[in-house]
Amino acid sequence: MYAVDFKNEKEVKNYIQKLGTEFSYQCYEEKSGDGCLRLGDYFSGLKKDFEKAGAAYTKGCDDYRQSRACAKLAAQYLYGKGVDKDVSKSINYFSKACDGGSAEGCFGMGSIIGSEKLNPAKRKEAKRAAEFFGKGCEKGHAESCFRISAMYLTGLGDLTKDLKKAREFAGKSCELDNIYGCANLGRMYALGDGGEKNEELAEKYRNRAKEIQKEAKETRQQLKFGEQ
Repeated sequence: MYAVDFKNEKEVKNYIQKLGTEFSYQCYEEKSGDGCLRLGDYFSGLKKDFEKAGAAYTKGCDDYRQSRACAKLAAQYLYGKGVDKDVSKSINYFSKACDGGSAEGCFGMGSIIGSEKLNPAKRKEAKRAAEFFGKGCEKGHAESCFRISAMYLTGLGDLTKDLKKAREFAGKSCELDNIYGCANLGRMYALGDGGEKNEELAEKYRNRAKEIQKEAKETRQQLKFGEQ
């Protein structure tokens, strides 16, 4: 890649075109699953052409077992972006993604299985959902850690309330900078839910939640400034 003056519209357009050509070559000529993922992201993020993005993700997933491509294709089927909405296909691709090591795939499976509206069984299967969120959490997916923590915090359907596990997973989500995980962890230490009561740690995690919120706000401001 070469240096680009991002204030020069012609240079930017040329750069974007070359990216598309390069990723297309990687996917269809070099037969690279990662290349298909990049091509799908290119069409989805830069071109907003979700139909072509879906084609690239499909090739990456079906032909080359690129797990993140499977997860992104699953999301397209779930929301009907560039493809006909099909929850069954979404489940199939999220499952394939999770089995292939994608944290997003495991999170997607948990989200569907734990939803009465989306689950083909027309009921919330909390235990199964927790298993998938657990797998996502193990792979470093912050939202998965928070979701399973929240489920154990109150109990849900066939999943029994377990404050000790709720605190454990809140801690993991906080380590991964999930603001709600840190806030919940602070509250649990303040109340003594799931373990010792410790106001010093409660304050520590409440402050961490505030720091994450501040960092997120500063990042948004920087991105907005960069668009000017």
